[in-house]
Amino acid sequence: MKKRKLCTLLLVVSLLFGLCLDGCSPSGGETGDSEKSAAEYEAQIQELQDQIRSLEEQLARYEPVSDESSAQESEIAQVPTESETPAETQEQAEPPQETQTQEEGTPEEDGRKQIVVFGDSIWDSSRDESGIAYLVSQYMDADVYNCAIGGTRATMKDGAPTEDFENWDSTSLSGMIHAAIGDVDPERFLEGYVAGGVFMNVDFSKTDYFIIAYGLNDYFSGAVLNADNSNSWDTHGYGGALRMAIDRLRRHFPDAQILLISPTYCQFWKDGVMYTDSNMKDFGGGTLTNYVNVCQNVAETEQTLYIDAYTTMGINTYTAEDYLEDGIHLTAAGRELYAKAVSSCLKYGRPGKVSGNSIYY
Repeated sequence: MKKRKLCTLLLVVSLLFGLCLDGCSPSGGETGDSEKSAAEYEAQIQELQDQIRSLEEQLARYEPVSDESSAQESEIAQVPTESETPAETQEQAEPPQETQTQEEGTPEEDGRKQIVVFGDSIWDSSRDESGIAYLVSQYMDADVYNCAIGGTRATMKDGAPTEDFENWDSTSLSGMIHAAIGDVDPERFLEGYVAGGVFMNVDFSKTDYFIIAYGLNDYFSGAVLNADNSNSWDTHGYGGALRMAIDRLRRHFPDAQILLISPTYCQFWKDGVMYTDSNMKDFGGGTLTNYVNVCQNVAETEQTLYIDAYTTMGINTYTAEDYLEDGIHLTAAGRELYAKAVSSCLKYGRPGKVSGNSIYY
């Protein structure tokens, strides 16, 4: 639009200039009757010439560039230089250092503790996010391998051989220990158990804590407390089975700590009525408190970590309704209480000393 106005103005000035030239030129030898002198005409002509030059210069500024030049300028504008590259583009071109570190394995992952559990249905009955093993893994930030099998006991059954490894078929504590140290092929007696699948994936040499938690089924079956005497190593007795397990684990995995956990309090119901509890009921080997005392004695003499789950954990006659779902197995609240006690002992317990509360959680 501006270019069009300049062209029009230039044309007008040119016409005026032409008129001026016509007016000042002599005609027929006559001087003419114009009142203006020749000098005045010359000044006007010079002024008009200057205006024409100025208009031509302005018009030149609006001359179109060639198509090739326009394309080159467009391409240059669209390609940013290295200094003009947005910060977002630079981040996409080079992954953050944090992502590379995570792929390589963070120190936190490398430093996770490994916990292996040998026990009965107290651990085995719940393997979901409300289970003791899962909760301990969260509280401890650890990998917990739950090798517990419901219905099993620490003791060997009466008459069962203790050294026949080629024909071994016992899922007792002795069987688990012999399989862990390589005396027995675990596939011989663990096939079909959930714990068997877990067991096959454990590198026992990396274990930081072994947890041994038996006693209820020994109590229910009337297993002897100690086969010969209070210091017996005979695995047909409760105390002897615990001692054997501690000894074998320490020989093969000397860097690992061992935690013994006593059996928990339980009640017995009939026709909807609780008629007795483990403080009074004797199945042939004594009341459950007798088994608890043996477990504590072994822990003190062998200097292992120890939890008195029977007396100090908080599961008793007065709290049974909250913590026991069938008089024996633990409710979700009971499992949480148990897991907190275990985690507290692993973090703050001292070998040979009684633990069991969960004041740190």
